[in-house]
Amino acid sequence: MIEHPAVANPCNHLERNGYEVTRVAVDGRGQVSTRQVVSKLRDDTALVTIMHANNEVGTIQPIQRIAKDARARGGVLVHSDAAQSVGKLPVRVTDLGVDLLSVAGHKLYAPKGVGALYVRRGTPLRPFTLGAGHERGLRPGTENVASIVGLGAACEIARETLQDESQRVSALRDELWERLKTGVAGIALNGHPAERLPNTLNVRFPKVRGSAILEIASEVAASTGSACHEGGEAPSSVLMAMGLDEEAALGAVRLSLGRSTTAAQVDLAAQALIGAYQRLVEE
Repeated sequence: MIEHPAVANPCNHLERNGYEVTRVAVDGRGQVSTRQVVSKLRDDTALVTIMHANNEVGTIQPIQRIAKDARARGGVLVHSDAAQSVGKLPVRVTDLGVDLLSVAGHKLYAPKGVGALYVRRGTPLRPFTLGAGHERGLRPGTENVASIVGLGAACEIARETLQDESQRVSALRDELWERLKTGVAGIALNGHPAERLPNTLNVRFPKVRGSAILEIASEVAASTGSACHEGGEAPSSVLMAMGLDEEAALGAVRLSLGRSTTAAQVDLAAQALIGAYQRLVEE
């Protein structure tokens, strides 16, 4: 399963409480099949939830096609976790056709701890906490106005700079990938080669562990999996869901670029990672 724990764990909770949850596999590039999703829909299906873009490998999911087919099959509600895509890709709920869409503020340079849930008009929701009538009775508690304004400002900046910044960052990402391919024989890309986020590069080094690479390449701030659940040497569940074996998955390194990333930093990162790999294979 490639979903973030923010989605995966609520699904597990529902399952423990008597609901049936159907999980759909992804292919070797981390992408789900629209046909397979639609084939799993039943007369009593209440919700389809699929992330817009994966947080580890950057693969973009065919949300628009899934939402269209789900609606044609009896109006099944569709939710998408767009934490990774908003601010990096054009995201319009009318184009995607979703009923619910989650946004995480800090992923687009808003203050930490603020987010948003888009709810299409007419979508039935019940509050999961009870209190006063804030947010139309759906989320009780005094609003964090400063962070909400910060999220709005971050969205405005993202909208104004999206095209240029996306092209700049994806060019730097591709340059980093070309450098790594040249310097590391047998290195492989994890994720879809084209349908992916502009800022994400997930690679696997052959016959070494990603954690060992990063331990030597101290100049590089990166992770061997999701930044949200780092801390162990276990292989990435996303990469395992994509069909990688444990040894290959443990060789992965997840590299993320952003607004502050420069060409000089990409050059430094490439040299450090290649040097770390060569040191390990020579030992």
